[in-house]
Amino acid sequence: MEILKPARRKLTEGDVFAFRVPQAGEHFMFGRVIRVDMPMGDSPMPGDNLIYLYGHRSKEKVPELGALTVDDLLVPPKFINRQPWLKGFFENVVHAALEDSDVLAWHCFYNPVKKVYVNDRGDVLAERIEPCGFFALDSYLTLDDAISEALGVAPASD
Repeated sequence: MEILKPARRKLTEGDVFAFRVPQAGEHFMFGRVIRVDMPMGDSPMPGDNLIYLYGHRSKEKVPELGALTVDDLLVPPKFINRQPWLKGFFENVVHAALEDSDVLAWHCFYNPVKKVYVNDRGDVLAERIEPCGFFALDSYLTLDDAISEALGVAPASD
């Protein structure tokens, strides 16, 4: 990921952020903050944020919000701390209150420690529900690798 603009502003549910990867050329890609400052149990680490990353690309830094849909997720939902914003990899570009249609009906994460599937409240699920993520804190480096994999290119860490 390329550095855009570091920021220390507190995250809010509904924040839309831009990021750029070389594989997308001059286009920006986008994500959205779904939950902030999650408690331990709902997330792998206290204070995690739940985000979505979308496949939508634009030459403009601010996306058309209607293009950011749960049907266009680039990767399954991710848990992340504030580092991508602090380092400047994510730049908040607009805020819009989350509507029910902006959020998946069910979140699913595989918890490798307990070997079960859980939702974003830590409740055990009877079965895997797609898209299913991993119950682990991602770093901006692992996010970059996941984005590269989703785009079908070699990860930057190789």
